[in-house]
Amino acid sequence: MTPIPPLPEVPVQMTRIRRSLLAVAPPAGTLRPDDDLEALLGVTQEFIDMLIRLDKEQGATTALADEATRLGNTGLGIFTELASRSGRLGLTGIKSEIERVTVAVADWVMRHHGRISALDPIVNGLALIANEVQDPAGLAEVADFMNRLADGADDTLRADLDRSNRGRPWRILNLNCAIVATRSHDIARMTRVFDELIQRLPEDAAAFFQEGMRQMEVIDYPPQVRTVMQHYFHAFSQRARH
Repeated sequence: MTPIPPLPEVPVQMTRIRRSLLAVAPPAGTLRPDDDLEALLGVTQEFIDMLIRLDKEQGATTALADEATRLGNTGLGIFTELASRSGRLGLTGIKSEIERVTVAVADWVMRHHGRISALDPIVNGLALIANEVQDPAGLAEVADFMNRLADGADDTLRADLDRSNRGRPWRILNLNCAIVATRSHDIARMTRVFDELIQRLPEDAAAFFQEGMRQMEVIDYPPQVRTVMQHYFHAFSQRARH
């Protein structure tokens, strides 16, 4: 079973999310229209239904680049707001479930050749999924998805011009991708992802490989995984000396 949530299963998740949120939310009539949680939930359900319908009508991988970009980022913005409200209501579990849903939305955008600008909830959702997956094949799939997401991010995010925020989603995504690739024990995948990490986060790569070597001592990684990590660690150590 794939660790990436399939879009057709999202309506069931949304039913559960809706029930949990409305159980603790103030009555709709007591709120301003822009604070109406039930209305926001209705919009998210319509959005998911639309994506599923487009897959059926247009095909699951048909190029809809501009439309996929516009629809996807609009929907991701709505889910970001829904996750934020869930957090404010103290429903951290529901917030996490909403973030998982955004992974399915991101998959839809990428399948249809769109570009993603709202990374934050997707990165959170992928981190939750990666923490639950233990088998190497599942971890490999999560790492590949993370790498696809980095490739599918819009040009502003990929440029990474403002590096002052160490918690920025672009940085966390690429570091997590490298961690998950390491956990997959797939040395070819590790090599590809590490090379991408060096290109995408040149200021963080050395520290990542240094920490990676420490983890090799803490966790019983296979010898071939240690060899790959040692190669990159020594390569960056030599660069620092020169």
